[in-house]
Amino acid sequence: MPVRPDDAERAASITHLLALEAAGTLTPEDLHTVADAHGRSTKSVKRWMQRARENDGHYQRKQRDATEVTPRMEDELIRWCGNIAAAHRTLQDDGAMPLSYSAFHGAVTRTYPPSFLAGLREGEKARRHFDLHGSHRDRGRRNDAWEADHKEADVWVNVDGTARKPWLTLFVNCSNSGICGWAVTPHTPSSQAIIVAIHHAMQRGGHHGPFGGIPKLVRVDRGADFLSKAVAQTMGALAVHRVELPPGRPDLKPYVEALNKAFKDMHFRGMPGYTHCPNPNPRAKPKPPPVESLLTFEQFTASIREFVHRWNHEHRIRSLGNRTPLQAWKADRTVIHDLPPGALNRSLPLVSRTFTITDTGIDWNGRDYLETWMRDEIGTCVRLRHLPGHYNTVEVYNADTDEYCGTARWTNAAAPHLIKRVKEANAADAARLKEALAKRPRIVADRYAATTTPAPPQPLNTLTTEQARQHLQYSHDTDLPGPHATTDESLPEPTGSWTDTGRRRPPPDTDNLPAPTTSWLTHQPTTPSPDTPEQEDHS
Repeated sequence: MPVRPDDAERAASITHLLALEAAGTLTPEDLHTVADAHGRSTKSVKRWMQRARENDGHYQRKQRDATEVTPRMEDELIRWCGNIAAAHRTLQDDGAMPLSYSAFHGAVTRTYPPSFLAGLREGEKARRHFDLHGSHRDRGRRNDAWEADHKEADVWVNVDGTARKPWLTLFVNCSNSGICGWAVTPHTPSSQAIIVAIHHAMQRGGHHGPFGGIPKLVRVDRGADFLSKAVAQTMGALAVHRVELPPGRPDLKPYVEALNKAFKDMHFRGMPGYTHCPNPNPRAKPKPPPVESLLTFEQFTASIREFVHRWNHEHRIRSLGNRTPLQAWKADRTVIHDLPPGALNRSLPLVSRTFTITDTGIDWNGRDYLETWMRDEIGTCVRLRHLPGHYNTVEVYNADTDEYCGTARWTNAAAPHLIKRVKEANAADAARLKEALAKRPRIVADRYAATTTPAPPQPLNTLTTEQARQHLQYSHDTDLPGPHATTDESLPEPTGSWTDTGRRRPPPDTDNLPAPTTSWLTHQPTTPSPDTPEQEDHS
């Protein structure tokens, strides 16, 4: 039983009273004074003194008999998903609950921690809220470790006339919380966005700033895109270890999670189309605002670049000693390993076959890639590397010497207005198909009548006979009843006259039949009838 705060005060008072009693100087006024100090009667103080005498002069609160939760009680608690009142009611109905509700509730709360009860009610995610985590892990030196994650923007953005919420892919340096690299995708990101962000994170100088280089390891979650073969090849080619964190443990990458929250609180809240504004009508489903009032995708990307610069150069972080990430980066003298020339391009996935440069460039899967540097390379056998799912540009390497030739661009891409028309046609086809498919469940769905009495479900006939026959014809069912045919289900139950009329003929007596004659067993040739004229032979 846990020790209450007033137990120590009681023990000190009782020890002093016992000392006065042993010296023969204890008076009734002393008992009244101690009783008033503890808010009890003198009878309670005397009872405390008696308990201390029985315990060698040491006061100790009387231990109550703790009620234990039996396996049957635990099973009912689990079956009702942590609902203590429902479990108590069920046990009472079965005659297996000798405790009152308050006693049962106290026994359950003493036996199981709040995290376990929350997990019974809402699952592992609710239990995880009671876990204790450190505020931050050891930061280490610069480029010792990075953290990567995706973040869905908390704003609606105008993407080609459609309201969408873009996604951010972020790489954060753990030593100083600096944003090394980032990428923005109008839709759910893939391995392409991760590779673009990696390339952006490892480069230094210019608009990239001083942050970058080759890290020792990168901590990622178990998203399929982070665990893809293309990302593994890009990191492995530069000896970067990919640390796969267990699921449901955002506390193991606290710096990128803190950055995700900073984007929401410090940047997205002040933008038009913020998705977490208080809703004046809580029952109404939130809808995106008019597209005309939103930022375009270009404006949104520019705002992300401005926030990254402000975060790295101006924002002061308390855990860094109230310094900015740039100041912490410059104060760290750890050697930075920069990328060799062309190392990033060589980490891209390689196309399996080789190509030959012609006067029209490089033909790959119906796409023409052409650049001015190909004038002197006609007839050269080359290999191609490119980002997964990214076909606008390819990196060209000599197939014999593996030397880097240059970048080639896609030249025969469709015009934007043609792509828009193709998308509109696809959307119209999808809407037509959706409307057609929505009709079928209403035809074949089983519907039943409402009832207030225990009875088998009564189906509601929603089809006519002709509709059912037409539907079976479309389903290629060849065993169809005729339009006027009846089925066994439509026939009434047979009456007694169907089975016993009283006028049935007796079956024939097969035992008294004569034996078959020879003509029954031997085939006799038939002779033509004299009345039948014979046919003339014209042969």
